[in-house]
Amino acid sequence: MTGVSQDEQYMRQALRLAALGLYSTYPNPAVGCVFVRDGRVIGSGYHVAAGGPHAEIVALESAHGDVRGATCYVSLEPCSHYGRTPPCAERLVREGIKRCVVACVDPNPKVRGQGIAMLERAGVEVLVGVLADKARYLNRAFFKSIVTGVPYVTVKVGMSLDARTALVDGSSKWITSPRSRSHVQKLRARCDAIITGSGTVSADDPRLDVRYEELPPKVRARIPRERIRSPLKVVLDSRARLDPGRYRLFSTGQVIWCTGEVEGFHGEERLSEHVLRVGIPLNEAGHIPFTAVLERLGGMGIRHALVEAGGGLTGSLIDSGLADELVVFAAPKILGPDTRPAFRTCNCTSMAKAIGYRLRKVREIGDDVKLVYELTRD
Repeated sequence: MTGVSQDEQYMRQALRLAALGLYSTYPNPAVGCVFVRDGRVIGSGYHVAAGGPHAEIVALESAHGDVRGATCYVSLEPCSHYGRTPPCAERLVREGIKRCVVACVDPNPKVRGQGIAMLERAGVEVLVGVLADKARYLNRAFFKSIVTGVPYVTVKVGMSLDARTALVDGSSKWITSPRSRSHVQKLRARCDAIITGSGTVSADDPRLDVRYEELPPKVRARIPRERIRSPLKVVLDSRARLDPGRYRLFSTGQVIWCTGEVEGFHGEERLSEHVLRVGIPLNEAGHIPFTAVLERLGGMGIRHALVEAGGGLTGSLIDSGLADELVVFAAPKILGPDTRPAFRTCNCTSMAKAIGYRLRKVREIGDDVKLVYELTRD
């Protein structure tokens, strides 16, 4: 393969490597790198964790001999500033690479084009934009949080074919298959926070943790247990109806219990080593404004928030345009019209005003189907 197709071939390798870092690089982006000389890969690697070597350095250290005259394929612009590690662009210049193919520019103001400029000033040929859409999508949470200051929001829904999530009596175990639930564990492991509502906690008593043994076998084969982190758990409970001592979610991991400023409670209070209660002013409808929750999480550096909640919270997020992504696990079951809907949204007054999503991925998981939709903003 020659020309652009060859560049795409090696960039795909870099992106596959980058994806392995999605479980552990927070708050950094996931980046992969491949060095090629004379049509042969001579070094490759990915960024594993913040504070550790970046992808370019890992790939350099794995190279068979030096990389002078080689082409560097990297899924995100090499950094140009001193942080916890020295600038990768400067190191690439010293190593004498001839060419650098970059998938996309880093949106971080500390970098944003400066790494590319550093390479070009040193005489390195730079090509930007190879598989840029795939690279941006891989780090979509990093991109959004850097640019807007609030997390990227993924809403997970497990439902029947007629878009129902529970029977009339509230029974919901299990609509989807064990394999689908294993993929939910993977989704959780890639996020920084999991958000739910008080109704889901009282009905299901979920743990909302990541259980390593339930992750897909391919993930466990590539990612050791110590790299899998436990996301922050966030519970929206506008009237403070929950008793933290009764529910499993509050007993492990770090939890933010958002209760609204009710019963004279304001500010925040540390209830235990696990639980922080936070008072957020309610809106006119008596609910905790989700925008306020996102702003607080953004201030904490949270980049990717996963919502696992009932039809009410899910519907309000869709209505407000705050659900950046829907991940739907659809099971081949019909529950009927009187059961609980997956989305309780407002009626749309015209097709032109309908909130639109575009299909990003489709995957068969046994008899279930996983559908990933991305919010369209045009």
